[in-house]
Amino acid sequence: MKKICLLLGLMLAVAGTRAQEQAPEQNDEATAQRLDSLQQVVNQLTSNVETLEKDNLNQKIWKDRAKYFNIGYVNQTVTDKTFGGEIKSDFGVSLSSGKTYYLHRKPIVGMIKFGLDWTWLDINYAKSTLEFADGDAGEVSTSGMHQAEIGMQFGPSVTVNPVHHLKVSGYFRFAPSYSALYADETFYHNYVSMWNAGFAVAWKVISVGVEWRWGTAKYGGLTFDEAAFDENSYGDGDVTVDDVMDKLSAGKSKFKTNSMRVYLSFRF
Repeated sequence: MKKICLLLGLMLAVAGTRAQEQAPEQNDEATAQRLDSLQQVVNQLTSNVETLEKDNLNQKIWKDRAKYFNIGYVNQTVTDKTFGGEIKSDFGVSLSSGKTYYLHRKPIVGMIKFGLDWTWLDINYAKSTLEFADGDAGEVSTSGMHQAEIGMQFGPSVTVNPVHHLKVSGYFRFAPSYSALYADETFYHNYVSMWNAGFAVAWKVISVGVEWRWGTAKYGGLTFDEAAFDENSYGDGDVTVDDVMDKLSAGKSKFKTNSMRVYLSFRF
């Protein structure tokens, strides 16, 4: 009987010792599980914050900078295809405003977007100087020439965003325009199909760029010679509107326009 009680006592002692050894191991496992769950929550929150920050940055870089307003300096050459000769501008200015409509929401490889540019308003003005040789007096006289276009632009573009708010873009656009030219008391005007190609570098709201414009058209002319309003120059008989218009008409002349515009742009 004593042996049996002694054996039972030993068994209880061993079982107690094993229970004490297993309890810390179970506690450590539970603690590890809780830490792992907490780490997963932290990782998920960090990922959500990074995604939100990236979305906000893309909003500021792309959507909030889609519109543009350009102020430019113009260097222009007009070539007379009818009588020959080239006339270079003394100075010129340009104004344009429009928006880039991107064709996809997310940038390709995280940095490239293709779009369509629509410039709602495009105004270009250039002033040049004409020189005339007076054969009798042997002197050279000068006269101002003024040329202006108003129209719009439409065409594809590609924009690369290599880092943060820095963007580099290139574009090619069709620019239907109304063109007017005044030279030597003659007013020329017509529709002109202009073409534009250029590139720009932007940092946040500020951008600088260079673009080239070209186009050719036949211009109708009206001359403002005082003889057109002198009744004695028509001879005998009644003077009609057609007679006056014949006197005012200067015929058609073909001009080719080439321009380079360096501009400062504000994107918003």
